[in-house]
Amino acid sequence: MNHRDIILFGVYSDLRTEVARRFLGFLWWILEPLMYMSAFYIVFGLALGHSRPGYVPLLLSGMVAWKWFDGSVRQASNAIQGNAGLIQQIHVPKYVFALIPILSNTVKFLIILTLLIAFLLGSGYRPSAEWLALPVLMVNQLLYTIAFGFLLASILPFVPDLRQVVDNVLMLMMFMSGVFFSIHEIPPSMAPLLSLNPMTTMITAYRDVLLHNQWPAWSEQLYVLLVSLPLLGLSLWILHRNDRRYPKLLY
Repeated sequence: MNHRDIILFGVYSDLRTEVARRFLGFLWWILEPLMYMSAFYIVFGLALGHSRPGYVPLLLSGMVAWKWFDGSVRQASNAIQGNAGLIQQIHVPKYVFALIPILSNTVKFLIILTLLIAFLLGSGYRPSAEWLALPVLMVNQLLYTIAFGFLLASILPFVPDLRQVVDNVLMLMMFMSGVFFSIHEIPPSMAPLLSLNPMTTMITAYRDVLLHNQWPAWSEQLYVLLVSLPLLGLSLWILHRNDRRYPKLLY
């Protein structure tokens, strides 16, 4: 079995196992993000008084993109440690273990994105030629997610205590990504700082396309790509360099 077959089987097995072990099965993929987004809407949209026309689509579009990134990165970062038993028995490139949960979360993201689009259509939003940019945005975010997830997966086996730092960094990134607000609503002096976070760029791009029927800022997408490629190269180099050391670290 080659590496591609291992990845495809791993994704299939991961999704099937998740469905089998939950009482609601496949429906939980839909209910979990809906409950998650509803909780934040109650807090930020109602309790804190941010509710306004168009706020629900703005919040949902941000949360759908963020949940894909957050869930993928968290699971990928633990992929090597979580597969310690298998890693000690067979030799497989370690990036394979980190890639499987990312692709599994991508499948779930596509389902949730389809529901989001259905919700937008039902709310009066209309598709346009600009929606053709969605696949480009998804590929760009996927590349960044892989790069960031691989980097954490390569480092955490050496310093397991960093997991708590990672959890807090991801939480900070969520609040700085514009999930709960539009980047256009903050003071202009703050926008460049927040835009250093690639997820801010991605969430803004999804909203431009889906909510405003505008093409994404391609220069900003290029920025995400230029961040992702060196990060991915560094991550793969660390994984390859320490490929034989990971089993010893996990012993």
